[in-house]
Amino acid sequence: MKIKNGIERELGKIKRKEDRFLREEPKKENEKLESVKGKIKEKIPPKLVDTLNKAFTKAFYLVFEKGTAVVEKTFRKEDLSLEFSVNDFRVQKSPTGQSVRKVDRLAKKSGLVNACITTAEGVGLGLLGVGLPDIPLFIGVLMKGLYETATSYGYSYETEAERVFLLRLIRGALASPENRKEADEEVEEWIRKNGKASMSYVFSDEIEKTAASLSMTMLTAKFIQGLPVVGAAGGLMNPVIYRKIQKYAARKYKKRYLLECQEKRV
Repeated sequence: MKIKNGIERELGKIKRKEDRFLREEPKKENEKLESVKGKIKEKIPPKLVDTLNKAFTKAFYLVFEKGTAVVEKTFRKEDLSLEFSVNDFRVQKSPTGQSVRKVDRLAKKSGLVNACITTAEGVGLGLLGVGLPDIPLFIGVLMKGLYETATSYGYSYETEAERVFLLRLIRGALASPENRKEADEEVEEWIRKNGKASMSYVFSDEIEKTAASLSMTMLTAKFIQGLPVVGAAGGLMNPVIYRKIQKYAARKYKKRYLLECQEKRV
């Protein structure tokens, strides 16, 4: 009987988590909340939907074109890269569960801090009755977390192909139960092809689809957040969305890293 190494065991754990995620249905205790959200959505003007889509789209372009250098000043990129190199050396030399988990810890260090930031800016602006201006701030913090996760697993985020991966991670994390498998498959396709030329995409479409996904997910929250005082409840949605995306992204980056480690050992 073959004894599995740490890489194979960790990949097995990821597979089980992915299966649960894809089968997951909305919790029964949230049905009433979803019903309320549905009624609110019916009252939201179509113009606001379009405004939200454009706001998220503009925020992504702003971060990708001008904001990455600014975001990089908010975390220790060189330190993360160096720490990853040390941990990766351990994994390549001895692929035990312990050595693999040391790589994981890097990706988890800043999660709490970033979630707190999204809470502060979301609730603060919500109390003032400001729903839309916090979108660039939220996207900035979200991308900070994703950049840190990418760096923690030894990956770049500067190229267009890598940014497509980030956008697909966001969509995969936020997809509704009926669209979850399709969105997850887009992420898996990227991992299989590793962003190579054989993978077709239109970058502007990827941004627009991701903006629409975020818009639909946060639509009710942003509408409520535009109402003074009550808006604080809408602002609390920001860290929930952030954590959901970050958890999904960390799992996929880990899977990508482990699959590449496995290929090197063949």
